Amino acid sequence: MTINQYDGTRDLIRDARSGAAGAADRFVQQFERLVWWTVRSFRLPQSDAEDVVQNTWLRAFEHLDEIRDPDRVSSWLVTIARRECLKFLRAGKREIPGLELEDEPRDERAPHPEQAAVDARMNHLLWQHVNSLPASSRALVVALSSSDAPGYAELARCRGIPIGSIGPTRMRSLRKLRASLERAGLGAQAWH
Repeated sequence: MTINQYDGTRDLIRDARSGAAGAADRFVQQFERLVWWTVRSFRLPQSDAEDVVQNTWLRAFEHLDEIRDPDRVSSWLVTIARRECLKFLRAGKREIPGLELEDEPRDERAPHPEQAAVDARMNHLLWQHVNSLPASSRALVVALSSSDAPGYAELARCRGIPIGSIGPTRMRSLRKLRASLERAGLGAQAWH
C-alpha cells in the first residue's frame, strides 16, 4: 500500500466511522473484490457466498472502531471473511428467513423421514401379500389386525364360524403370509 493509499484508507475509515455520506459505500467498493475473492476460495454456492459476504460486511462495520492500523485493513477483512465462511460451514445449514424453529423439542420416538419412508414401503409390501391370501384367510387376518379388532366370540358370531376354529385358522393364515413374504425375500430380517 502506498502512502497515498494509506492516507486515503485512513480518511475513508474515519469518514465511515463518523457516518459521512457515501463513506460506507466507498469503503465496501475499495475492498469488495478482496472480500469476494476470500469467500469464493471456500467454493460455496453463489447464494451462500452472498450471505457470507453480507455477514462479513456486517461484522466489519460492527467493529470498524477497532481498526488501529489502516495498513492492515485488508488482512483484517480477510480474517473476518474467513471466520464467517468457517462459521457458515460449521453450522451446516442455511438460515431461511420466515421459517422459525419449533419451540417444542422433537419427539425422539418419532421416526426420521428416511425411516418413515422405509416403513411406508414395507407396510405397502406387507398388504400386497395379505391381499394375495385366499379370501377367507385375508378377511380373518384383516379383521384381527385392525385397531378395533373384535374378540373371538364376536368374530365367531358375526362370521358364523365356531369360536374354536378362529385360532387355528388364524395361525394357518399367518403361516401362509409368512411363506409368501419369505418367497419374496421379505423374511423377518428385512423388517428390522
